[in-house]
Amino acid sequence: MNRKVLGILSLGHLTVDIGAGGLPAILPFLKAEFDFSYFWLAALVMISGITSSIMQPIFGVASDNLRTRFLLPLGVFLALAGFAGVGAAPSYATVIAFVCVAGIGSAMYHPEAAKSARTVSGRLPATANSVFAVGGNIGVALGPLLVIALIAWRGLHGTALLAVPATIVALIVAAIVPTVSRAHEAHEARVGALPRGPWPKPINLLVAVTALRSAVYGGVLTFVPLYAVNVLHQPATHNGYLLFIFLATGAVANLLAGPMTDRYGTKQMISISLGLAPLALAAYLWSSGIIAFIALGLTGALIIGTLSTTVVMGMEYMPNRVGLASALLIGLSTGLGGLGVGALGKVADIFGLTLTLWLLVGVAIVAYALTFALPVHAPAPRAFVEETLPADLRAR
Repeated sequence: MNRKVLGILSLGHLTVDIGAGGLPAILPFLKAEFDFSYFWLAALVMISGITSSIMQPIFGVASDNLRTRFLLPLGVFLALAGFAGVGAAPSYATVIAFVCVAGIGSAMYHPEAAKSARTVSGRLPATANSVFAVGGNIGVALGPLLVIALIAWRGLHGTALLAVPATIVALIVAAIVPTVSRAHEAHEARVGALPRGPWPKPINLLVAVTALRSAVYGGVLTFVPLYAVNVLHQPATHNGYLLFIFLATGAVANLLAGPMTDRYGTKQMISISLGLAPLALAAYLWSSGIIAFIALGLTGALIIGTLSTTVVMGMEYMPNRVGLASALLIGLSTGLGGLGVGALGKVADIFGLTLTLWLLVGVAIVAYALTFALPVHAPAPRAFVEETLPADLRAR
């Protein structure tokens, strides 16, 4: 496992996903600035999901069939620089434009980076993917804090300063492109001869489970801050801390889940986490004070902690199409979940935020129920499971 490359890929993931965490935090400020309804705020999240997630399979196919390593630094720059323009946008149309630029950058980065993390992982795919994924978790967790801090310091236009780290990290990621290219070539030499065969049916069910989980994840990010401000009457500046708890516990859980998945298996980790998630979210809605914060943190750990596990399971189903597999499970499923969030925005306008959050509990229960139909063991070819890195690509 090449830890240096994984660390830089994780740093890139952190940078890309700052906008994913920052967007929910900026929604109350955009509402005050432009007087948007809940529907139009949720529509921004939906648009972000479409551009950053549903488009990912296009880049995943490109990653599996073309030399697209340049998407790594380009995706980093566009993702964060695009979000940097959201706060400075003068109108709703330009807000949408910047959200789309950020989303396209994210769609470029995720499949290529997830595949790169797999090709430098050796015999520890889940551990390596958790290291890569935790960067994104940290980025999403830091996003609300950075956005709130910049807005408090410079006003809504302060988000434009994020273009500076976007440029710096893009240059750092560009430096590992040659090493990543050699790792891809070594991986393709081992598994490229494997027959692709028919489309694996379990991947469809796994995408459905992941999409439902993503709807809960996106729903919590979107509606919990609005619930805290408009129902619980907490100040909007507290939302950064609220979201940080949810996202930071998820980051820790994701990092811990990798080694546990390598040891105990993907099915077990997914079932246990999604089985407890509805209880944790219900506990948040039932409680208040410190208990509510703890319950929200547990919800984040259980929902977010399954991310790397589902991606590894998808790659096991599709060993010679890992770019597409990661795009389906990081991208498409997240985009489908984002569509669900958009629909829930209309529910919130009509029936209120409390009922909307209880609907998310129901969605989490359905996701857990579907895990029973997943195969116990992913049908991974032996050569794929026993894959290791050539000596010159291993960490020193």
